[in-house]
Amino acid sequence: MQFVRLGDYFCASHITGPKHNLLQVRLSNAVGVQRPVLETLPAIGNCSHAPLNDEVVVQKVVEGVDEANRRLGTSFHVTHIRRVANDTGPEVLLAYMAGKIVERIVEGGQFQEAERQSTGES
Repeated sequence: MQFVRLGDYFCASHITGPKHNLLQVRLSNAVGVQRPVLETLPAIGNCSHAPLNDEVVVQKVVEGVDEANRRLGTSFHVTHIRRVANDTGPEVLLAYMAGKIVERIVEGGQFQEAERQSTGES
């Protein structure tokens, strides 16, 4: 798994042969965070797969961060999620990736810095 920091987003990519996922999350320690904003990034490459379920994507990412919080004694909340349109399932992999992002933050692991990409956000 590769870890990158892109502006306010912590990113993890997981590529194993024909399966591939990119997860970008913005985290907060603020209490009372509402449902995370989900953004689907354009497809990468020409492959196509059954689409991931947006509701399940959000659920699994939040579950992954919540589980890591319980294990590590932290209080991160997901405010924004980005994923790629043609990523592969199952969605439960995103819970694993989200948890690994939190672990890496807490353990002081390195996130490669990336140049900010234009996403239409201001």
